[in-house]
Amino acid sequence: MKPNLKNLTESKNYNAQKYLIIFLLMLFSATVWAQQPSRPDGDLSLFNGKIIKDVVIVGNKHTEPEVIRRELLFKTGQPFNDVLIKKSKRRLENLWLFNRVEFIPFATSNRGDSVSVIVAVTERWYFFPFPVFEVQDRDWHKLTYGFGFAHTNFRGWNEKLVASLQFGNRPGIKFSYLNPWLAGNLHLFIGLYFRTYRLNNYSYDFPEKHVYAVVHLGKYWTRDFFTELSFTRDQITVDGKDAHYMATQSKRDVNYGLTLSSLMDYRDLYAYPSKGWYLNVQISKMGLFEPKLDYWRYYFDFRKYFNVKPFILAGRIFTIQTQGKLPVYDRVYIGYSERIRGHFNEVFAGNQAVILGAAVRMPLIPVRYFTFKSLLLPDVFTTNVKFGVNVGAFVESGQVTQTRRQFALRKMVTGYGVGLHFLLPYVEVLRLDLAFDEKWHHQFIVEILMPF
Repeated sequence: MKPNLKNLTESKNYNAQKYLIIFLLMLFSATVWAQQPSRPDGDLSLFNGKIIKDVVIVGNKHTEPEVIRRELLFKTGQPFNDVLIKKSKRRLENLWLFNRVEFIPFATSNRGDSVSVIVAVTERWYFFPFPVFEVQDRDWHKLTYGFGFAHTNFRGWNEKLVASLQFGNRPGIKFSYLNPWLAGNLHLFIGLYFRTYRLNNYSYDFPEKHVYAVVHLGKYWTRDFFTELSFTRDQITVDGKDAHYMATQSKRDVNYGLTLSSLMDYRDLYAYPSKGWYLNVQISKMGLFEPKLDYWRYYFDFRKYFNVKPFILAGRIFTIQTQGKLPVYDRVYIGYSERIRGHFNEVFAGNQAVILGAAVRMPLIPVRYFTFKSLLLPDVFTTNVKFGVNVGAFVESGQVTQTRRQFALRKMVTGYGVGLHFLLPYVEVLRLDLAFDEKWHHQFIVEILMPF
């Protein structure tokens, strides 16, 4: 299933692995001491009810002020509300443009009935020439390498621009562009994605050459809910001896698709949620303009988070359902982008997939911010660097079937385990998991970001 625009952004399709390399360079180039961590925010509720006189933004050397202002849930002339302040802070943190965001209110009249708010941000560096080091399908035996660049704050308007040249398991070129906010209050967004690559077919191991392009256009109806329309074109070319695998029985299929998706995201933090919920629903009509390619895909991903201090409870229901005959290059899998920890290296193929997951997490070392003194890196890499450690336990079950009638809870494969979650800048989360299957066979897993 090709990801929609929100998934591209949230999973950092410009490859979070390279940011791990950058973060490690930060550590190795820093001296062994650091300043004491900054103090946490004070009691903002003391200012509740006071009229906001001014909102002053500081620290944004590259980011346009409007990028920050449009995320704020309050404005001048309104009463101060600490709940809206905290939600605004989370929204700015979810942009992944800043190491740290602070709101500093202070009284601005002798009577104490008005307040000014300073929004202080510590910007991250935004332009990265980077070495490509990608783990394809979450399989360390499938390494792709090369070089490219990523501009995560193009023109200072939170636009994402990425290009790379790749070799190894998936050789080719890749280009993507995302503008998350167009047309002012209409709040439209647009994205472009183009990629050429080669891979061996997952089911029959013959080589496929892909030229894949997507145009996304969407609208935010609220700050947390949007609808998106995506038009895709995937050109698949194979050797003559493998033409019988193709839907058209020729060396080349051209698969056009149209996807309508809606996403509601009420999580407090995208990278490591502690409360809220997430729902992504997609309907795709594939095989446009080609009678021999005619099928539908239905995608459903629901996640819920509860904060029962000090614990975070998380749950997930995920499914892909299809209708019609799928081509061999677009089947449904568990074992590539979606996996069951405990069965991490096993691949299950078919037409329908279901995954259920539950987890509990709690902090070991609460997030703190440090400033390092570096001999090699500029201050933007070493100022207000966050660090925290959480521990968690999880259980996941999944099944892939050829038909819906074959689905049965008792036939689902299950894995469970524990993990350490390091909360870091740039990579957001570095996760070390110890997972087991039903027979207590264990495996160690190292990944970026949370599966849910």
